[in-house]
Amino acid sequence: MAGPRLCPSAGQDAAKVVSCLVADLNQSWGTEIGKTVGVRVTVDPQPSRVNRDCRSFLAFGTAFYCPPDGQVYITAVSVARTKTAFGDQFPYALAAIVAHEAGHRVQYAVKQRGLDRGGDAASRVVEQQADCLAGVWAYGAARRGLVDPAGFRAAYAKEMRLVSALKPPAGAGLDDYDEVATHGPPAQRVAAFDRGDSGAANPCQLRSG
Repeated sequence: MAGPRLCPSAGQDAAKVVSCLVADLNQSWGTEIGKTVGVRVTVDPQPSRVNRDCRSFLAFGTAFYCPPDGQVYITAVSVARTKTAFGDQFPYALAAIVAHEAGHRVQYAVKQRGLDRGGDAASRVVEQQADCLAGVWAYGAARRGLVDPAGFRAAYAKEMRLVSALKPPAGAGLDDYDEVATHGPPAQRVAAFDRGDSGAANPCQLRSG
């Protein structure tokens, strides 16, 4: 597999990789949908800086989008786990995470219908659309020479397998949370990514609410 060409000056520094990614995501999505998206990502957030409604997800040790404040948070546990699992492909793996979470920001920017629906089935629709939107970004990133398409897809699929296996720690207030129930199994999520990565017109069916 070709080595990562994504944010080469950032090396393995998560904050620098994220800063580089956010700049590209905001520019590419602003062009794609014709409005400012405003992707904002915090690495290793302090709990007091995270909106109270989303704070419990810090204990899950992953990344998440917080609708009340419109920000993406990536925990230090998630960064460490990703570095261990991916080694020198860490920038691709981090890009997979950030591109998915940025997809949620895009959904809110266009006021996508269905974001306010409850239940696992509705959540899977929202989450897999975000996977699809990650694919849209990846398609453009490949055309801009930032990522190797096959390598990035492999990293995305591996990250989906890893996060799908995570379980909330006991006592975190997330006892009823199930990643697969709310997001779908890895195969479905990668299929959604592939739809976005197809180059088709509006493959993720973005529709304003």
